[in-house]
Amino acid sequence: MEEMLNQVVLALISLLAAMVLAALTELRRRVLAWIDTHKNLAQRDLLNRLAEEAFAYVEQTMAGSASPDKLSAASIYLSRTLEARGIRVGPDEIRAAIERAVLAHNQWKALKS
Repeated sequence: MEEMLNQVVLALISLLAAMVLAALTELRRRVLAWIDTHKNLAQRDLLNRLAEEAFAYVEQTMAGSASPDKLSAASIYLSRTLEARGIRVGPDEIRAAIERAVLAHNQWKALKS
């Protein structure tokens, strides 16, 4: 009888340990997802701020140049700046961030006029 009780207690402890491990695994997954989301938001914010910087730099240094040349120069500037910070972003995201900066600038100019 005592041996049977010991086996039941041992089985319950094993079950409890398995449940705790499963809960910790799920908690770890959620924490890592939360960290990744916040890291991505911070990187997206940095990307947008650096795109504005790239746009402003190109506007000042390449006045009178064609728009495709300016976009190319801004893309190169932005990709190098991001790479120096260890952030990898695809060319489509870089172009979108620069285009966003251009649109924001154009809206500001329209409001100013």
